[in-house]
Amino acid sequence: MIQPQRTFILWFMSICSMLDALSNIFTYLLSVIAPQKMAEMLPQAGATMGMSQENIEKLLETFAAVTPSQYLMLIGVEVLMFAGALLMIWKLNQIGFHLYAIGQLLNIFMMNFVIGGNMTMDFAAILTVVFMIAIYAMHLRYMHRLKDTDGEEPDEITENTEQDE
Repeated sequence: MIQPQRTFILWFMSICSMLDALSNIFTYLLSVIAPQKMAEMLPQAGATMGMSQENIEKLLETFAAVTPSQYLMLIGVEVLMFAGALLMIWKLNQIGFHLYAIGQLLNIFMMNFVIGGNMTMDFAAILTVVFMIAIYAMHLRYMHRLKDTDGEEPDEITENTEQDE
């Protein structure tokens, strides 16, 4: 069995996944708590990013069409993905991978079948999600299995910034 260790790729991807989840949670929370403020901020943010007026209007329509209960479901999915990424990087626990993968698959389902409309994920976005899950899966051997952490102290976690292949 390989000694659990934090590889650079696992560390980097987990940090990026947590930042993405936090930014999505913030956006969805703002959309539920202050939809008017969100409607004011979106055109400014879109213009700053160089979006066309047509795309900014589409973005506003998209955010307006999603109900508060759908936003709350999306927040739950993002919290699940954040917790998964946190468990993978902090505790090097494989359950984190499973939580993250379930969260990503629920996100695809929510965006395409529950919400739909302009929130539908295109093929490239779905392929990116599958690619991320596959990269995390390749690093499962560097994490503790769930039974390794029940009731006993896990083995020492080592830092490893080199890629072991």
